[in-house]
Amino acid sequence: MIDNKDAVSIWCITYNHKQYIRQCLDGFVMQKTSFPFVAIVHDDASSDGTNKIIMEYAQKYPEIIYPIIQKENQFSKGFEEPTRLKLKLCRKTKYVACCEGDDYWIDPLKLQKQFDFMESHPDYSACFHQAYIHYENSAKEDELCGVIENRDYTGLELYSQEHRPPTASFFFKSSIYDSIVYKKYLKEKMIFGDIPLFLTCAHEGKIRGMSDIMSVYRKHASGLTNTFNSGSKRMLRFADDQLKIYKIFGQEYKKECINIHVIEYLNYFFMNRQEGRLRLKSLLKVIIYYPITTFKFLYERWRIHKS
Repeated sequence: MIDNKDAVSIWCITYNHKQYIRQCLDGFVMQKTSFPFVAIVHDDASSDGTNKIIMEYAQKYPEIIYPIIQKENQFSKGFEEPTRLKLKLCRKTKYVACCEGDDYWIDPLKLQKQFDFMESHPDYSACFHQAYIHYENSAKEDELCGVIENRDYTGLELYSQEHRPPTASFFFKSSIYDSIVYKKYLKEKMIFGDIPLFLTCAHEGKIRGMSDIMSVYRKHASGLTNTFNSGSKRMLRFADDQLKIYKIFGQEYKKECINIHVIEYLNYFFMNRQEGRLRLKSLLKVIIYYPITTFKFLYERWRIHKS
């Protein structure tokens, strides 16, 4: 059960991660802390036996692992049910840490380091740290997730690809869930949740980056990011949702929102050659609404291809 005495809740959502989930759960149970914490592991009706592994860990570590096993897949219906559970359960703790079921932590003091920082800096709403990117089923070597230094970061920096926090590194105050801007984001029913969370934290307080490498972001074909970046409807919705960001969080994000929106539409155009009319409509849309930005990125793409 989740006790109000727990200082930190870990929100972990997983689906068909049988080959990865043990490494993820091991990262939770190895944590050495001076405070109680709980890992809420939400399995979204996996069909590969992921749920059995979760229950195995829940029986072995009942004081840490809190399992939620869905009988029907909730992601396919939207984010309402997982979000409802997350808000209900994570609000009971002072802080929340994130880690999806195919990512994992590699530092047993990760939670303690982030907890200590937040406790000694009450004007901060969140902190995050450096991580490795691991390319599953690839000869490509592991690399760092962009540039993450020991310093404060603005919301605009977090929105950029160069400094975007690895999701499994993010640690924040649960009171963020009560923010007005976070509630605005929930009403929009956007297809992604990590970016609005980062920007809400930036809106509500300071955010600290840490150069310590304490987690691993696993890239593989069935990962959530790749799911968003495949298939016309999801890909275009992801692109359109970018424009909602500046309407919620402020005009300072507008230029970057438009840039990402256009890039995603162009990616769709070049990646989905079999989709004919819809593909052409996507290109015409950004040319009509954002001609300068579109031609700038088309020129850059042409120049790179030529070289």
